[in-house]
Amino acid sequence: MPSRADGPAVLVNPAPGALGLSHVVLSARARRHEVDGFPGPLSIKSVVRGTAEWRTEQGRFVLDPGAYLVLNEGRCYGMTVDSDAPVETLCVFFRGGFAADAAWARSSAEGRLLDDPETPRACTFEAVETLRPRDGLVMPELQRLRAGLTAGGATALWLEERVHALASALVRAEADLAGTAARLPAVRAATREELSRRLRRARDAAEGALGERLTLARLAREACLSTFHFHRAFTSLFGETPHAYVTRRRLERARDALVGSERAVTEIALDHGFESPSSFSTLFRRRYGVPPREFRRAART
Repeated sequence: MPSRADGPAVLVNPAPGALGLSHVVLSARARRHEVDGFPGPLSIKSVVRGTAEWRTEQGRFVLDPGAYLVLNEGRCYGMTVDSDAPVETLCVFFRGGFAADAAWARSSAEGRLLDDPETPRACTFEAVETLRPRDGLVMPELQRLRAGLTAGGATALWLEERVHALASALVRAEADLAGTAARLPAVRAATREELSRRLRRARDAAEGALGERLTLARLAREACLSTFHFHRAFTSLFGETPHAYVTRRRLERARDALVGSERAVTEIALDHGFESPSSFSTLFRRRYGVPPREFRRAART
């Protein structure tokens, strides 16, 4: 009887029934798309162009090209694309137990891996379900995967290598994420972990409301913290104040809209949470060195 390894290890844009049985890469482009109540395998969600929304019982996650999202096996989620311009997404679904194998390989001694490569793993893997800003681990692997798919000619072996590299990067990113909690000013590890979880929930909420009026009090409520505690802890964990974070992310989304759409600069400014076109232009020039209109012209030449 053929084993699981005898079939294609990685399927690109297959029928939904393949999810969980093989590794699956879904590369899609659409203006309107809706998924509701889907309990999928462990997966990485990313957006190449535009924005898309994923929803779970944990909250609402609005993704753009600046971040990715990991959803655990069995997590029931919904997803919405609703845009005038095409939105491009790239999602990778791992075969059941694959990330746990990657975690086991990373944590085991070389001698054990040599002597006992096929022993069933006692190791498990569960990711923190939060938006993850562009990093030096998972995002480069997603970019390599997309570049290979776009260029054409990707072989089965190349695809399998890319999925292995992605799983290894995800395990390392998860370890790094756990390590960042050590920055928080709390004595007990359990307290730091809970505080980190609340702060990430507030950051995810901010990502979903960058076009709205955001206040320190609103974000602190998302974290169930006082404004003073929230401000200090957010800055410790993420290395920038809530205001600096929100301003940077608004500018990044506005920059993408300038390049990827024909909308007026004034409309882009107001839709991305800036109080006025003049304040947007000042902040944009401070960050990118040129005014928004000049940036748009340069990006298109």
